[in-house]
Amino acid sequence: MTHRLPPAQLRRQWIFSTLFLAGAGYLLYLVLRGPMTDRTTLVAGLCIPMLTIGGIAQLNAVFTSVSFDQRELWWTGLLGFRKRFAWADVTNVEVVKKSDRANAPEIVRVTHRVRGAYDLPVLFGLPGSWRDPAFEAKAAHLIATWRAATAAVTADGRS
Repeated sequence: MTHRLPPAQLRRQWIFSTLFLAGAGYLLYLVLRGPMTDRTTLVAGLCIPMLTIGGIAQLNAVFTSVSFDQRELWWTGLLGFRKRFAWADVTNVEVVKKSDRANAPEIVRVTHRVRGAYDLPVLFGLPGSWRDPAFEAKAAHLIATWRAATAAVTADGRS
């Protein structure tokens, strides 16, 4: 089973990545075009990397996916990273609020026996119109798969 961002969230990621990268490109054009005051050059020098990093982060979310089967969970992204956990090494899978705010998104958090807790990048429930209507079903399926896999390991006598 593989999950990606729903279409509404994908559109949002594409729009923001385009805006951030276009803004960085425009500021770079202004810097290279001609004379600027020291203050403007400093602001552009700070904003160009921030906008570029923000655009790449937004673009990374477009290509990120979370996959799982009966044996393991893994997720990949644009920048080539891949995290892979065997279900036997996962101690907890839960849906939690990202922060204490009332409108904070719900996220799926996976706790690895050695590596600690990770928030899955694609499985999150945003408040309002950006919410994935299938978030609860996706999270429940992931949790059920984890429980079935860990129950099978426990039944085999391994821990």
